[in-house]
Amino acid sequence: MLSRNVIIERASEMARTTPLDQVSMVQLAKEFGVAPTLIHYYLGGRDELISGVLNGYYRRRLEALPALTGNWRSDVETFARTSFALARDVPGVSLYVASHNRFRLFQAVAPGEIDYGLAMFNHVTSAFLQGGFPAERAALAYHLLAQYLLSSSISAAGRQSPAEHSDFLRGKFSEIAGERYPAAKIVGTAFAELSAEQAFDEGLKLLLDGFGGWLGESVPEVVKRPAPRKARAVRAV
Repeated sequence: MLSRNVIIERASEMARTTPLDQVSMVQLAKEFGVAPTLIHYYLGGRDELISGVLNGYYRRRLEALPALTGNWRSDVETFARTSFALARDVPGVSLYVASHNRFRLFQAVAPGEIDYGLAMFNHVTSAFLQGGFPAERAALAYHLLAQYLLSSSISAAGRQSPAEHSDFLRGKFSEIAGERYPAAKIVGTAFAELSAEQAFDEGLKLLLDGFGGWLGESVPEVVKRPAPRKARAVRAV
């Protein structure tokens, strides 16, 4: 039987392979073998369709998380890894969120429904607050984390990691002249092997280390290096 939830579930399935902004009312009507007016009847409009899919997506992210432990780093890392895995499973949503600001946080929910975008924001910022971050730092940390997850998800969804194109990159780097591009020649092979998972793991660690530095945790030692000597002026003969 056709219903709002059934339509949104089907749209969510389509977003696994199709960017969400390309999932239309007409396409959904064809999927169910009904007139587009009936889809509009159940959903209202396109905004309700988009928000419905995103709200379900944020719900899946939130329901996959355990309760907060009070250890901010562990809680945030769990959130990040769970979110990254789900974003790779539904690339159409990641590609949509990357280019649209609407419904990134607040959703167009009916009275009595849970806004899971807001609930997820509350969950993650609670983890930072429990870790002792002041509100301003918690806000910035959430934003930086969200941006990192978005860029990582897009890279994975769009197969943009170097390892996805390793053979091509290796071939191109092998052709370049080492005397003209020495650094590229040295680093090229290692670059061609970088996977989305490796980049995500290392990037997340750097981000969490940076957040910890705000609290005085895991602050790396600053290695003092001797100042470079000033070059002597050469007199013209």
